Amino acid sequence: MAKSKTRFTTDLGDSRLIKLLKLESQEKETTMRQVLIQALEGYFAHRLETKALAKASEAIFKEWNDPRDSEYDKL
Repeated sequence: MAKSKTRFTTDLGDSRLIKLLKLESQEKETTMRQVLIQALEGYFAHRLETKALAKASEAIFKEWNDPRDSEYDKL
C-alpha cells in the first residue's frame, strides 16, 4: 500500500491508553504509530468481516421467514 502524507491528531483523553500504547510499542520493538496502525487495521478488518458475514446470511434467513411455519413460532 502506498504511503500517504495524511496526518491525524487526537487527544485520547485517557493516560492509561497512552501508557498501554507505549508499553506495547516497547514490547514489540516498534513505534507507537505502527501499533496504532496495526490496531486500526485489525479493528476494521474485523468490522468488514462481520458486515460481510451478516450480508451473506441474509439470504439464508429469508428462507426461514416462511408464514407456513407460524405454528412452530408459537412453540
